[in-house]
Amino acid sequence: MTFYSRNGMLYARINGNRVSTKLKDTRENRRLFESYAKNNEFFNKFDIDDYIPTILELCEEVLLEKESTLKGTSLRAYLSLYSSRIEPYFKDILVNEFKPKHVDVWYKTFKDLRTIVTCEAILKPAFEKAILREYIETTPFLIKRPKTSSEYKVMPFSISEIKDILENAPKRLKNLIAVAFYTGMRTGEVIGLKWKDIDFRQGTISVNRTITAGYIQTPKTASSLRVIDLISQCEFYLEEQKKMTGLNEYVFVNSNFMHYSSSSSLNYTWKKLLEKIKLEYRSIYQLRHSFASNMLSNGENELWVSHMLGHKSPDITRSKYSRYIKVERGRKITFLDELDTKAAQPS
Repeated sequence: MTFYSRNGMLYARINGNRVSTKLKDTRENRRLFESYAKNNEFFNKFDIDDYIPTILELCEEVLLEKESTLKGTSLRAYLSLYSSRIEPYFKDILVNEFKPKHVDVWYKTFKDLRTIVTCEAILKPAFEKAILREYIETTPFLIKRPKTSSEYKVMPFSISEIKDILENAPKRLKNLIAVAFYTGMRTGEVIGLKWKDIDFRQGTISVNRTITAGYIQTPKTASSLRVIDLISQCEFYLEEQKKMTGLNEYVFVNSNFMHYSSSSSLNYTWKKLLEKIKLEYRSIYQLRHSFASNMLSNGENELWVSHMLGHKSPDITRSKYSRYIKVERGRKITFLDELDTKAAQPS
């Protein structure tokens, strides 16, 4: 017998089946349940061999497995969506009672694709477990995912807008804004910078960590671990920042000389800055898009921009910022010269 804890409740695995004890997970209740399990009448009463779990019980198994593989912020997002988008809709539904119609109705409650994909990453493995354990024969995810549109838009700042922002930014935020714009780093990566990550002699910045929702962790993907160029404009602002926080471990710190716990810590000051210069509100993350769009529209190499952003492939950069990529014809089209437009006119 193996015990599990989920949201403070005690679960036990018996003969390959996961059973909710309906008890709080305490040492006393574990002992109590073990004593019940030794009683054959207990097994007869609950008919363990014929036990069919709810879909939520299998989902919780999936979440337990994800605890050891996901970063803290990702696990937090999974648990939040499980509580808000899965648990309320499928409570008490046995896995063998779950039908495609349940999926269809559930799909219609979503507006964005990202949330659907995350929820599917919990539900689909749960049904795979059900198939392997022969509770069901096929998955109910047989219908097409609905078409959704993302509310998030790339809304970069122009060079003139960046100039206004830097000229009016408060001292504590100014250098951070400049570094975000001149590197294309994610906001969490910027606030996670340490002075040891910056090599002024070689002209490089090592992106080794990000700070998100209080978690200090490695960047978003493997490709996000990178060494990028420290361009001269960015170097100027880092030198200015060094005069302020050079004795600290982190490059950017708050008024208590502690590193920022998340990008949301900057929101109030950032919003007030945009209001001051009468710019439409856009999140501070748009500085990353501003780097990409301005670099590409001014003819910078796509591969270089992609590397600076930490994208896995230039295809990602191209698809996301295609409208900003400057296209040069390179040469005149001469093969059409053989077509004499005058000769093509009717006589």
